[in-house]
Amino acid sequence: MARHAAARPFRASVAREWTRLRADPWDLAMLTAIPLALYLLTWWILSAGVARDLPLVVYDLDHSAMSRSLVRMLDQSPGLKVVLAASGESEAMRLIRERGAYGVVSIPAGLQADVSLGRAVKLQWAYNAQFPSYTGSMTRDVRTVVATLSAGIELQGRAKRGMALQQARAQFEPIRTRTATLFNDSGSYEMALALPVVFSLLHIFVTLGAVTAVGRELRAGSVPAWLAAADGKLAPAILGKLAIAFAAFVLQAMLVAILFGAVRGWPVMGSAVAIIAGTLLLITAYLAMGLFFVAFAPSLRTALSVCAFVTAPAFAFTGQGFPSMSMPFAARLWAEALPLSHFTHLLNNTWLAGAPLRYSMGQLGVLLLFTLGFGALGYLRLARRVQQPESWGQT
Repeated sequence: MARHAAARPFRASVAREWTRLRADPWDLAMLTAIPLALYLLTWWILSAGVARDLPLVVYDLDHSAMSRSLVRMLDQSPGLKVVLAASGESEAMRLIRERGAYGVVSIPAGLQADVSLGRAVKLQWAYNAQFPSYTGSMTRDVRTVVATLSAGIELQGRAKRGMALQQARAQFEPIRTRTATLFNDSGSYEMALALPVVFSLLHIFVTLGAVTAVGRELRAGSVPAWLAAADGKLAPAILGKLAIAFAAFVLQAMLVAILFGAVRGWPVMGSAVAIIAGTLLLITAYLAMGLFFVAFAPSLRTALSVCAFVTAPAFAFTGQGFPSMSMPFAARLWAEALPLSHFTHLLNNTWLAGAPLRYSMGQLGVLLLFTLGFGALGYLRLARRVQQPESWGQT
């Protein structure tokens, strides 16, 4: 009986929050349909995994059999697509500026004649460096095609001079590199970006959910009714108010894991316990952070602004798009102050890289400290504010 009596304030707070959410379809959608729609949209954008048929222009001044063969090889490369054999440099640059292509290969006049005479020839590959994620893979593919053509010409020349093909290959490339891809064999953007971005979106909605749930009580001046439902006990009132958001985002994280792990075929190679614990602690850390924001902000509007300032750009500091070790010291310091950075580190190490649980204990400990630290500070500040009616009712 005592246990049921102790749980009654929590259940009453949950019931009150559920009644409020059902009366406000917008707030309910922010916990359910809207996040799910954005997760699916993010996955759909990156679902192709590998960028293919990126457009480039060829500016051919040789018009020989060899230059035409090079153009065909470029067009047949899976990552490239020749959109135009330009008649002039101005036409090629027009397409680059219009983003109809991202690079141009210039084939000089006399290519075939110079190669036949044993002279070195340089092809110019110019690309739009404003889009490094595009042109990085294009540069790799262009170099591969040119190297393949060059090697074929060299081997044919040695074979004509009477050298055996196997011997010619050994002399032409006495040292070779054997490339081995770790953890993401196909180089898929789906796993490298889509999964971290989805969790980045999740952490925004988690924080927003906490700020909105508590902030509306302060703005509406309904704190006495909120506390009365929980028998005047602040801790059960807070936990009950955040419980629905916690359950909704845990369910969403489970659906994300099913989508990427089972449907898309990216199983967790490392510790499933680390992924589960890390996800739960990510959610609790940002619920606590949202409580902290709304407890210390003078109004709900300010709390929402702080929430946006902290969470919206957080993905840029995780090191997924630009190496965190190359960031300025202040940026690295800010990254360490964000729970998302520690979670993405755990995610990268565990999901595909196969790290065991012990490799994630540091990140799990930090996420737990975020939860306890922000939660305690938010609770202590809110315990004072609920006794200060003059601080309520502000937008």
